Amino acid sequence: MVGHKSFDILRFIACVAALAIMLQIVLGALTRLTGSGLACPDWPLCYSLWFPTPTKLARLGIDYSFVQVMLEWTHRFNAAVVVAPLVLAMCVFAWRERKLLPVNWRVSIAVLTVLVLQGGVGRFTVFDHNSPWSVAAHLGLASILLALVLSLVRLKSVPYHDWRRRAASNGCWSVAMLGGLVLTTMVSGAIVAKSGATLSCGGWPLCDGGLMPDLRDSGIVLHVVHRLLALIMVIGLLWGSWRWRQLRHLAALAFVQVLLGAAVIAIYSKHSAGFQVAIGAVHQIVAMIIFAALVWSFWAPSAVSSVAQKKY
Repeated sequence: MVGHKSFDILRFIACVAALAIMLQIVLGALTRLTGSGLACPDWPLCYSLWFPTPTKLARLGIDYSFVQVMLEWTHRFNAAVVVAPLVLAMCVFAWRERKLLPVNWRVSIAVLTVLVLQGGVGRFTVFDHNSPWSVAAHLGLASILLALVLSLVRLKSVPYHDWRRRAASNGCWSVAMLGGLVLTTMVSGAIVAKSGATLSCGGWPLCDGGLMPDLRDSGIVLHVVHRLLALIMVIGLLWGSWRWRQLRHLAALAFVQVLLGAAVIAIYSKHSAGFQVAIGAVHQIVAMIIFAALVWSFWAPSAVSSVAQKKY
């Protein structure tokens, strides 16, 4: 049947798009961590070049290394040449299947809308000189884009007449709230990093060894808020793991993420640039995995099976 064949192709494209968006988030983290966000000061080209080479860049006398320029250029290239065409292809196949599964068409329209917004925010980020808030918005939209694409993949496994009931269940909305909490924590982390507040609180888990840090310092406030969000995230995932067995691995991963946060502070205080980039990237990747897993669990057929319903 043509419809089912098209639907299988749609799911395949969505899987590839999800991987490309994950790569995009990692590239964005590496760009931010290496201070390469303004390595290409114009948009959409880089120094008015389609492809910057060491020779061409040497003639311009720029203040960034070739690696930094290529990080920013690769970040843009993946968005424009890989992610965007995949999203457009998803929309084409979802439109073909709009009568069989209209929900896929609606989700694909949402994906396309977020992608357009993401491109606009990316442009604004460059001309806003990578302000903390624009970078955080950029990461937030990328994460929402990932959530929508993963939802499109997951809807393949959910029966057509069952997805509305599943999405409306209390358990799934609790998982959605946990996902929103993880997303908020990720965005706050980006703000902390871009505002230079990573080391505003010395030591861990307390801030400068005290229960009440100096909240007159905006950097300390941003850092403390991020730590509190991380704490609430762990508590929320512990609660979720108690109710749903599918979230137990995420609760353990959340503890790992908190320890990585502590490692970020320890490594940044020693001024080891290579380790700073590595631990910061891992910190971002683990957060992305937790968020993606929660999105996946939202649509999982057994995600709302409560521990209380199990037989002992």
